[in-house]
Amino acid sequence: MPRALHDHDSADGLVPLDVAREAVLSQIHPLPPLELPLTDAYGCVTAAAVTAAVDLPEFASSGMDGFAVRAADVADASPDAPAELKVVGRAMIGQRPDATVGMGEAMKIATGAPIPGGADAVIPVENTEASGDLVRVFDTAAVGRHVRPQGEDVRVGDVLVAAGKRIGAPEIGLLANAGVPHPLVHPRPRVIVFSTGDELIAPTESPSFGQVRDANAYTLFGALREAGAIPVMAGIVRDDPEQLKEAVLSYEIQADAFVSSGGVSVGERDVVKAAFYRHGDVAFSKVAMQPGMPQGFGFLEGKPFFGLPGNPVSVFVSFEMFVRPAILKMMGRANLGRPEVSAALTGSIEGPRDKSVFVRVDVTRGAEGWSAAPTGGRGSNLISTVARANGLAVLPPGVGSLEAGERVTVFLFRANED
Repeated sequence: MPRALHDHDSADGLVPLDVAREAVLSQIHPLPPLELPLTDAYGCVTAAAVTAAVDLPEFASSGMDGFAVRAADVADASPDAPAELKVVGRAMIGQRPDATVGMGEAMKIATGAPIPGGADAVIPVENTEASGDLVRVFDTAAVGRHVRPQGEDVRVGDVLVAAGKRIGAPEIGLLANAGVPHPLVHPRPRVIVFSTGDELIAPTESPSFGQVRDANAYTLFGALREAGAIPVMAGIVRDDPEQLKEAVLSYEIQADAFVSSGGVSVGERDVVKAAFYRHGDVAFSKVAMQPGMPQGFGFLEGKPFFGLPGNPVSVFVSFEMFVRPAILKMMGRANLGRPEVSAALTGSIEGPRDKSVFVRVDVTRGAEGWSAAPTGGRGSNLISTVARANGLAVLPPGVGSLEAGERVTVFLFRANED
């Protein structure tokens, strides 16, 4: 049975953040590997080393337009005493040469065309003068000059992509060149996204008084896409536990994981807790973090389920702390964390001393190093403070506050140039 967190894991009912993260990540495993087409494998992690079955390039070719020759025939060539050779054919790109180059012979050749048998060098066209079936060569050429040898880039048996490496643009090009159309990779997880709440409406609708447009599903959609997962928008579920269970389980076959927002606290309308408490090994905890204290995690029909709080900033921070590293682990990624920098605060920050507090900041780098400017108020409903930020400054438990000028650790959740 999966290991779960409970509110009594600490004396005050709060589970330390690092304990909560470890409890989640220790139960997450990479998805079983699949052989995927290259375009689907892009961004995925290799499940085994991919080795070359062919040399690259697969044949020796010319690096210049000119004439393929025997180096010995032009050893004494010069502008004053050119070597005169008989032209015996033409080597074309994409075709096997229909002749070989013998003593005193040459073959016209295009860049990228296979080197004909007998030839061991290429004279650039600007160092020659052709007339009929003869060519005069005005320069010498060492063996191998302007020849791209077979296997110059990769030899049979070389590792093309190491196990556990993410396939990016260079890797996908290399695999295509090497004739590996279906590498074995850990696939992208399909993550089903639900929002809960009677007050929620779609962003396309005009709210009546008291209604709220659903931001959480779209925040999660973007965050999942950025992490490399395949988000599936399952819509808004009303505050009805049976309706939620039916909706979630209807996606069981296509899901690799579930994420919901809202309904995980202790109120009477906390539909997620009502639907899944004691069901499918899902547990609910109070994590010592702000924002994002109430959390649900477990397994439904063997698939990871993340129950996140309902406030938009809490959703974003919870995703960063729990869902994103779990998704990366499911994809076989080794590095599950965000880049960290130490930055000087431009303004004071504060929060509860008994929790890990995450403050939205805009981080920039100047002549004196990194600086972090808070982007607004602490409220977990203030989603614009995240949109203006590129990092989360963390106040560890026991700190409570830091003043302007003091240094703080910041997790960067997007590149500074963005």
